[in-house]
Amino acid sequence: MNKSLSLAAFAILLFAAGCKEQNFKKSKSGRMEYKIIGGNGEPVKYGNAIKFQAFSFYDDSLMSTPFDTIVQIIEIDSTKLPADYVQIFTSAAKGDSIITRTSTDSIAKFGPLPPYAKKGNYLGYRFKIIDIVTDPSKVAAIRNTSMESMRKIDSISTEKQKAIDDSTLNAYLSKNNIKATKTPKGTYVEIITPGEGVAIDSGKAVTVDYRGMTLQGNEFDSSYDSTGKSVKPFTFLVGQRGSIEGMSDGITYFKKGGKGKLFIPSYLAYGSRGAGADIQPNTPIMFDVSVVDVLTKDQYQAKMQEQQQKMEEQMKKMQEAPKKNDTEKKK
Repeated sequence: MNKSLSLAAFAILLFAAGCKEQNFKKSKSGRMEYKIIGGNGEPVKYGNAIKFQAFSFYDDSLMSTPFDTIVQIIEIDSTKLPADYVQIFTSAAKGDSIITRTSTDSIAKFGPLPPYAKKGNYLGYRFKIIDIVTDPSKVAAIRNTSMESMRKIDSISTEKQKAIDDSTLNAYLSKNNIKATKTPKGTYVEIITPGEGVAIDSGKAVTVDYRGMTLQGNEFDSSYDSTGKSVKPFTFLVGQRGSIEGMSDGITYFKKGGKGKLFIPSYLAYGSRGAGADIQPNTPIMFDVSVVDVLTKDQYQAKMQEQQQKMEEQMKKMQEAPKKNDTEKKK
């Protein structure tokens, strides 16, 4: 039997058995409930590291991911973990399974719930403690092995997602009779006005007005206010961090004054993690773009320094204002 499949199956059985019993304890903060199942091995102590597997769940359903079978490692240390998890893990032992859960009602107080989650249910994790590591010199090696395994899985997942995203974008473009050019990386570019002047390439900086939307037309970000006036154009260095890769990839097809649309696959946007409630994991997105300016790297750095100086001056004025008011009151 495939080892990863057997481990996953074992976890599902443990999860099903554990969730039928409702003898959960509350963590010290009261924000989380937990219970420990199983083992009688060596106890976990503060400062130890544990090798573990983690399986997420919603209500009574295990939410399997390709990463479930990867053995991970974490130090039981208040600088690495929230206090609730330090408390819970130091109450456990090698071989134990731990279920932690938080009510969707509590989660909703601090942010949006995942689209599938309903109030009155629970989201949480099932941890299986495989081993305790007391030698700090071994922690980095184990973590590197885990990260390499995750990178391999992520690479495989990305390749699969490329085909899915390309099919989704092609269907959208075809349905809406949009003629677009596909970049070597996978972004589709509809050029309405190409613009004039120097080419936009790696090392240049661009200032763009934009409107970001899902393929369903839901706007999630914009440089315009409600009247359509540009209020916060975005400036970034092409080919470097500062924008999502698909924006940096597609904008090179324009020059100053250029206008058009970018249709960006998820792996060049927000990937398998998504971005808040508006952009779900593995979601292609699109941008209306208008190139306001094209700068050299030196011009960009000078502009950023100027903006930084203005911000510092504003902060100084804000800090001085209360002192001035106090002086006037005393007079």
